[in-house]
Amino acid sequence: MRVRRSRPLPGAVIPTATMADIAFLLIIFFMVTTAYSLDRTPMELPETKEQEQVPKGAAIISMAPDGTVRFSAGEADTQPVADIAALGQSIRQVTATNSLHPFVLKADRLVPYRLIDQVLEQLRLARAQNVSLFSIGEEKL
Repeated sequence: MRVRRSRPLPGAVIPTATMADIAFLLIIFFMVTTAYSLDRTPMELPETKEQEQVPKGAAIISMAPDGTVRFSAGEADTQPVADIAALGQSIRQVTATNSLHPFVLKADRLVPYRLIDQVLEQLRLARAQNVSLFSIGEEKL
């Protein structure tokens, strides 16, 4: 003999109580793993065969083809610099406390070498000892 139950069986339910926790964990994960760039100037960089990692906290000097020069000491976004003399002053402020502070020169491939040479001269006068040139790697076929 079969016994009938007086109450109905519960339907299938998706638990949503922990959905908010999962969403917040995903947001935190993506915030921590996202790489932030201090300089967002679009450029066509020169290609090189060998590459090195840019040190974290490096000062960035960005040069656009139109002659615009931007500078960041490594903590904040790059800001436009009025001229090469003002750039030299900014570089000296960084090297005054640490002459080994890394500098990264990011120049578009269409920037005249005369301008790049002036920036390198300012780095030399400020006694910067750790200077790198930013580039992209060549595609291997």
